[in-house]
This record gives sequence, structure tokens and C-alpha cells, in this order.
Amino acid sequence: MEAIVLAAGKGVRMHLDYPKQFMKIGGKPCFIYVLEALNSCPQIETVYVTCNKDYMDEYREYARMYDIRNTCFIEGGATRQESVYKALQHVKSDKVLIHEAARPLISVEFIEEIISHEDEDAVIPTVPLTFTVAQGDDYMTGETDRSKLHNIQLPQMFTVSRLRAAHEAAIADGYTATEDGMLAFHYGVKVRFVPGRDSNIKITTPFDIHIVEKLLKL
Repeated sequence: MEAIVLAAGKGVRMHLDYPKQFMKIGGKPCFIYVLEALNSCPQIETVYVTCNKDYMDEYREYARMYDIRNTCFIEGGATRQESVYKALQHVKSDKVLIHEAARPLISVEFIEEIISHEDEDAVIPTVPLTFTVAQGDDYMTGETDRSKLHNIQLPQMFTVSRLRAAHEAAIADGYTATEDGMLAFHYGVKVRFVPGRDSNIKITTPFDIHIVEKLLKL
């Protein structure tokens, strides 16, 4: 199986003047934690990393510094969806695992749990919502049953042919999804939910870095 790591972001919400995947956590760039986990998983043969085109040399240099192997660095797209589609053009395996550089707290055990569902076309880890969600703008217009809602995480696994077809249909339709599970579902792919991890947080604000450091016991 091959994997895609989305690492082409610009760190706008982190108020950085460099890509947030280069943020140091315990002295190590955030995206290296992800690549180390994937490199340690025997089922993953090759990893395709979508990159910010202005920093291609930096990605490769960090990979060399941390002895990251079996990794190809490719130019990402203008959007997350475009980056995934571009990376899919390189994937040769029947199944693909997709993860993002901003979620460094993954383990080989968690990856193997996801890819063990090889009979499914789409496997998405989720965690239950622990807070109340309501509908509306300035005023509440409706209630939402949080027991039926899922907080979607990554990594996610897909049958490559089904995901590629969904992306091509989305391009033709001008459809945009926030992540690939939603995109696949929109185009008729059966999506399997599996348990996620509360610790599998996404770094989106400076405060999240402190949480990750605590969880890593740094």
C-alpha cells in the first residue's frame, strides 16, 4: 500500500511566515513525526508528500536529516482537494492511505487498525462530539442530535480507483468537499466509520502545539 501526506499548507491560521508543517515540536518539524510513523509501518511501501512549491528543497533536506526513506516529494495544488488529486496520479497501489502533516500524533498501531479493513472502499476514523451543536446564524434555528454526528479524523484509507473517479467527477461538477471521506460519500462510495483517537488532534492554532507537546511528554 502507498500513502499520501498532505503538507502543502501555508500556516495562515498559525500566523507564520513559513509552512506550519515545518513548526518544531520538541525540536523536530511537525511533518517528520508523520513520516517516521509511516516509515515504521511495514505495510506502507511509498509515501507521496504534497509540498508547498516554494519550499521543495527544505522538505527534502529535513527528510535527509531524519533518514526518511521511500518518500517522494511532489508539488501540491492550490487547495487540499487539488493536492490529493495530484498525488493520486502517482499512486500505483490498489489502496491508499491519506494523512495530513498537521496531525503528528499517529502510531503504527493506529495506522494498522485503519488498513486492516481492506474489504472496505473507504475507511474513516471518527470520535464522538462532546459538545452541543446548534443550527442558526444570529439566532438559533434548529437543534442537532450530537449522538448522530461524527468528528472526522485522518488517516483515511480508500480504494484508489473509487477515490480517483470521485475526484474526477468533482472536477467535472465543480464540487468541493472539505475532506475525502465527504467527497467519496457524495459520489456514492460506502464510507465505513472506525474508532479514532482523542489524542489525534490537528494543529491549527499555537495553543495546539502546547497540547501536542504535553501528549508527547516533551
